[in-house]
Amino acid sequence: MADFVVREWRLDPYDGDQAPLHIHHAGEEAFICLDGEFEVLVDGVRERVAPGQFFVVQRGSQHTFAARSGAHILAVMNPEIAELVDGLHADLSADELSALWSRCRSSLA
Repeated sequence: MADFVVREWRLDPYDGDQAPLHIHHAGEEAFICLDGEFEVLVDGVRERVAPGQFFVVQRGSQHTFAARSGAHILAVMNPEIAELVDGLHADLSADELSALWSRCRSSLA
């Protein structure tokens, strides 16, 4: 991966998954757990990522993540996935969201 973005996320406790089940078709995404309880669901298998561990989601894999008790993580991604994450936190119309997923070569599962 020539270019990458590192984001620090402090995830509040939440009973469900933090994001909808989705796929990045053209890039990997990695999560490094710094503190807390973090889980990644990939292709139907839920993996615990303990503090000090990391997990790489391969391109084309259906995935989401959870922090049921809260977690402090680093997320590593390419600029395209970072653009998607930023856009998903913006106030976009349904058509703009659809275009964003497509432009960032990602999709809802």
